Amino acid sequence: MSVEGVISNPSLKRVSIIGLGLMGGSLAMALRRAGLVAHIVGCGRTALTQRALELGVIDSGTVDAGESVAESDFVFLCTPVETSIRLLAQIAPRLKPEALVSDVGSTKQAFAAAAREIFGPSAAERVLPGHPLAGRELSGLANASAELFEGCVWVLTPLARAELTAAPRNLQSALEAIGAHVIFSTPQEHDRILAYTSHLPQMLSTALALTLEQAFRADDPGLQIHAGGLHSMLRLAGSEPAMWEQIAASNRKNIASALESLEAEVRKLRESLGSADFRQRFEKAREFAKFLKD
Repeated sequence: MSVEGVISNPSLKRVSIIGLGLMGGSLAMALRRAGLVAHIVGCGRTALTQRALELGVIDSGTVDAGESVAESDFVFLCTPVETSIRLLAQIAPRLKPEALVSDVGSTKQAFAAAAREIFGPSAAERVLPGHPLAGRELSGLANASAELFEGCVWVLTPLARAELTAAPRNLQSALEAIGAHVIFSTPQEHDRILAYTSHLPQMLSTALALTLEQAFRADDPGLQIHAGGLHSMLRLAGSEPAMWEQIAASNRKNIASALESLEAEVRKLRESLGSADFRQRFEKAREFAKFLKD
């Protein structure tokens, strides 16, 4: 989906960022570095807002989500999916009539449904769900970086099939200004695709870690015998469990389908051990992998 009339010199004016962890902190830093915001309001725990103020990441801070959005033109919910849904209902009465809300959640259907329920017919004008495909296995403000979104795909999933108005176009331009490549999808298609391209790799890494945990003690000297591939495969297993618990719950059906497909392929691979089909499967996989190289 392409959008005409992207704004060349975007300005988000006053922005509220609720959640000052890796994603929220990085977004604040990126917007600040690009000079896109006149005032950034941060919302989070007292210790986090204080630290963000000390680092110059935000201009003001509060622990009250409703208070944080009262005067803002744009609001970013940088929290796990279920938390963002609760916050959306909480801040709705305090938003300026023209304010636009977006999020960074890894699934979109549940958040989109909540937006439609909360805002009714005006939901498409008030909320533009989003998902930056960026991050790392380390979380928290201490690991935030203004460069986190450079070169990443940032998916926006409008709630209606219509040309974007000024505020959404301004948001798109701002995201591109901090280095993101913006693409458009529907909440349903986003969740189906991400189940395979993001959620399944996480499940595979977690399953591998659990398999090794059953086969070895943590201090087993045998674990010294490995190459770099194991570290690469286990990197995602270090991700935040609470965040993935919410992702799995909000995209359960799609993830279950992806896992079933993976289980079928693992079974076929096991059955092909020692047969001519084994090499053929490796060759087929290698050819497909070429398409996904950066």
